[in-house]
Amino acid sequence: MKQFCFVLVLTFTLVMLCSCSGYVNSYSATILITSCEGDEANMEFDAFKGTYNFKLRGDGVDDRTLDFEASLAEGEMNIYIGVDGKKELLRTVKGGEYYDETITLDGKYDNKKTIYIILESVGKCMDGDFEFEYN
Repeated sequence: MKQFCFVLVLTFTLVMLCSCSGYVNSYSATILITSCEGDEANMEFDAFKGTYNFKLRGDGVDDRTLDFEASLAEGEMNIYIGVDGKKELLRTVKGGEYYDETITLDGKYDNKKTIYIILESVGKCMDGDFEFEYN
């Protein structure tokens, strides 16, 4: 009986630890290259359809900014910021567009050391390059 309870508690703990994020990657892609380390993330692909997210951690500064570069040859990609299980649209990048900008995040993101960047395609996207830095 003690072994059964131990296995049950261990299983429950593992399920709880694995389901904390709230954001799920679901995609099909050709030649997808991603990187995410600390406060920087990037994604480059030949073809992409679906949703992909990055977890970014900032330093202890109160005023937050998000530097990003984005380009897309074909299709449409929505870029969301996710905090506390909710997401808010930052930009929509359409085929042929290029962005290189710094976004000052409003007060609701102050003191948030961790945010999620969620890339969500509208249909199939081609030849994309996205880079993010959370300051």
